[in-house]
Amino acid sequence: MSNKDSYAKRIKTAALKDKRRFTYRLILLVLIPLSLFLLPSCDPEAKWETSDVEITINVQTVSAAFIRCEFKTNKEAYYLISCEPVVKDVDPMSYQKQFMMLSLDSANVEYLAWRHEQLLNGEFNIAPFSSHALQYGNVNHVFTLLEADTDYWIYAFVVNPETMAPVGKLYLTTVHTAPYSTIDVDFEYRVKGYWDYIYPVDSLGSIVDYYPYIAATCDSAFVTDTYGQTPYERLYELISDIAENKELLEENIRFGVNAIDNSFLGDGHVIFEEGATYYTAIAGCDGEMGSLSVYRYVWTGDDFEAYFTDEDNILSNW
Repeated sequence: MSNKDSYAKRIKTAALKDKRRFTYRLILLVLIPLSLFLLPSCDPEAKWETSDVEITINVQTVSAAFIRCEFKTNKEAYYLISCEPVVKDVDPMSYQKQFMMLSLDSANVEYLAWRHEQLLNGEFNIAPFSSHALQYGNVNHVFTLLEADTDYWIYAFVVNPETMAPVGKLYLTTVHTAPYSTIDVDFEYRVKGYWDYIYPVDSLGSIVDYYPYIAATCDSAFVTDTYGQTPYERLYELISDIAENKELLEENIRFGVNAIDNSFLGDGHVIFEEGATYYTAIAGCDGEMGSLSVYRYVWTGDDFEAYFTDEDNILSNW
C-alpha cells in the first residue's frame, strides 16, 4: 500500500471515529435531559408531595402562661409549628389549606422582619427561612407568653422548603391553659469570678429546663446614686419593664441553666467591680408572677465564689 493510500485510510478511519463520537454525543444530549425529566426523584415537588409524613403532637406540660409540647415525625421533614388563641365559631380543620397558607404567610412576614433586622445589624450569614422558621425531625418546644385560663390551638404541618407550600394535612389539638401557675420552681444562684449562673430546680433539686424566667442584676450604690431608688425598687422596675413589654420579654426570656458574663466584654446587666454590693432578681414568667428569688452579695474579685439557695432568698425579709 502506497503512502498516499495509507494516509487516505487513516483520514477515513479518523473521520469515521469523529462521526461515531458525534453520534454518541448527540444520543447523550438527547437521553440525559430526557432521563432527568423522566426520573421522579429529580422533581423537588414529587419528593414532598409523596413524602406521606405524619406528625404526632404530645402535650407534656400545661401551666398558666406556657405549654410544653413534643412534636414527632415518622420521617425527617421540614414542618411548621405554632400556637394560636382559639377563634370562636372557626374550625381550621374545615379549611385546612387556607389555614396553613395563612400560617405560612404570617411566619414569612416574621422571618422577613428578622432578616431585615439582621441586615441592619451588619450580619452577613443569615439563616434561610427553612432553618429559621421551620422545624426538622423530632422537637420539644415551649410556647410562652400565653394568657391564663384560655383555649389555644397547637398545630403543625409539613412544608416544602423549596416552594414554601404546605404539604399534606393539618395536625391540630386544642389546649386550655391553667388559671394559675401549676409549676413549683425555685431558683438557685451561683457566682464564680465574673460569671453568675442560674439554676431553676424543682422540689427534688432537679433542673427544670422548660420553665420560662427572666433575671436582672443591679449595683446597689449605683442605683441609689443614679436613680435615688433602693435596689428592690430598681429591680422591680427592671423586671416589670421586661415583663410588660412583649418584645423585651421575648429577647430576655430564658430556660434551664444560664450563665452570664459580667466582665467588661460580657453580656450582663452590670460589670462586676471589687467591693461593690449586688442584688440579683430572678422571676418566673408564668401567669401574674411565677417564682421570685432575690439574692444579695458583695463581689470581692475574680476569685469570688458563692452559692445561694432558696434559704438565702432575701425577698421575704426585705
